[in-house]
Amino acid sequence: MRSMILAAMLLARPPSLGATALAQEKKGDPAPETQQATAALKAGRYEDSIRYTKMALGRDERYVPAMIVMAKDYYHLKKYELATSIVDIAKSIDPNNAEAYNLLGFIALTRDPPDRISATAAFKKATQLKGDYIAAWNNLAAQYLYAKNYDGAVAAAEKAASLAPNFVMAQVNLGSAYRGKQRYADADRALKQALKLDPNNADAFFNLGILYLDAKEMPGMDLITKLNASINYLSRYKQVAAYRLTPSDPVDTFIQEARTGIEREQKRIERQQRNAARNAQKAAQPAGAIKTGGDK
Repeated sequence: MRSMILAAMLLARPPSLGATALAQEKKGDPAPETQQATAALKAGRYEDSIRYTKMALGRDERYVPAMIVMAKDYYHLKKYELATSIVDIAKSIDPNNAEAYNLLGFIALTRDPPDRISATAAFKKATQLKGDYIAAWNNLAAQYLYAKNYDGAVAAAEKAASLAPNFVMAQVNLGSAYRGKQRYADADRALKQALKLDPNNADAFFNLGILYLDAKEMPGMDLITKLNASINYLSRYKQVAAYRLTPSDPVDTFIQEARTGIEREQKRIERQQRNAARNAQKAAQPAGAIKTGGDK
């Protein structure tokens, strides 16, 4: 449902872009107002940001950076159709604008259901247009993870992490991708690096919990130690993510799975010990010894 169609927005100069300002054909550099708009956007002051972008576009109605900021504002205000229309106009002026495609990827994920195919294509296009676009590489990795395309996820997350080693979510996605490839030691290292960068990162704790639950083995750990580590990480996740937990969160199910695994392993060890004791007792008996304690 398109509440507002802006296909000819710049030519028609509709009120949504500031008709008065555009009509006055103000000259000058639109960059300062765009910088102010960007600062307001980062601060979450979306209406103020839109006002600055209108001023910038009043100076140059084809100034794509201002359009991209305005589209981001409308995205955050959940006016997705309006944001899409503005991005489309920006693309018509600058077809190689990577930010436009990155934003289109996010907009695709707001659909019901999320259009992950379009989102993946948009994020991939952004990385092709701008090879050092960290956010786009990370977003692409996240979509590959959702699709269980672990080869693609590893490649994209490694690229994001190489471009920005201190980018926490790149490390989290990299750890998740390595886990999908069963590269458990690499996954452990990446996720713990994420916690070094952000000691309270809920996603890192959750993924470590799942890693230690699923991994067949972890260096230097027996099964019980590994599963206890899983419980510890998942419990820490519950603490730091308490504000966002919902009844459908699977964390308690995973904790119970780990506890069940510990109980099963403890019983296996006890059986093994009993069998070993019986075998030792049998071995200690002299050949031909008369058994006692049986039925008479």
